[in-house]
Amino acid sequence: MRGTSNLAHNISSIPIRLLLIFALITSVGCSNLSSFLFFPHQQHYKTPNDLNVEYETVTLESEGFKLVNWLIKPSKGQSPKGTILYLHGNGENISTHINSVAWLTKFGYEVFLLDYRGYGLSEGGSTLRSAFIDIQSAHRWISTRLAGSEQSFFVFGQSMGGALAITYAANINKTDEDLRTINALISESAPANWPQVAREAMRKHWLTWLVQVPASLIESDYNPEKHISELKQTPILLMHSKNDPVVDYRHFTQLEAIAKQNDLNISSYQTLGLHTQGLAYEKARKTLLNFLASNSGTNAQ
Repeated sequence: MRGTSNLAHNISSIPIRLLLIFALITSVGCSNLSSFLFFPHQQHYKTPNDLNVEYETVTLESEGFKLVNWLIKPSKGQSPKGTILYLHGNGENISTHINSVAWLTKFGYEVFLLDYRGYGLSEGGSTLRSAFIDIQSAHRWISTRLAGSEQSFFVFGQSMGGALAITYAANINKTDEDLRTINALISESAPANWPQVAREAMRKHWLTWLVQVPASLIESDYNPEKHISELKQTPILLMHSKNDPVVDYRHFTQLEAIAKQNDLNISSYQTLGLHTQGLAYEKARKTLLNFLASNSGTNAQ
């Protein structure tokens, strides 16, 4: 998968970018440093047509910026078993991550692939804060579309998207009670702590090993480990590979430990492969499908 192979390069590039902005830190607000976590591509490398998947393009507005997204669907005439909001990682765009979720349409699920600001054909530029606003815009569109139906709604994020999914789901009821209830959440290869994952990336590069202070200035209010304990009512599936060279497996163990300490409804699955490659394997796909099926139910709103 293109997105998987290049994501390692994207995160390994964080040290270089942090080094270049080291001299600018005094003139850049710390809240803006999270923009250096994002590595968008504007070009679409494929479309759902290339995978013979039915879809529609969905254009949303988020704080005045146009977001261009895809809703991929089951075979024509088949009623969806559920709707999944998919949040991709920090590199490229939905066109390179679609292989991670296109297979779900064959099992009756429709998937909304969100491109954050600056990704693909979406306007603007992303920070952690703006990404959450964009996710809420997608959630609102899905909520309107599913109004009156009993269709289940899930959120699935990979890498950065998995971290965003956890923090977003933990806080959504505080911002808009009219949004569709999330039946369950899936997070694969997610960082538990943003400054931590940046520091770990910096330690891998000789140029930035001694210059790790800027990583600590990346806003930590959105750290998943700070919010996951609030997901008291939401079933969670955490997936991660011990061979992940991008987001260390310790991030998985940190999140899992907090979830268990707080008696959350959590399922854990150790994937194979490298970063976000778990769903290339049949056993991981079956695990995800079983999780979706076991957490489907009446969701009329």
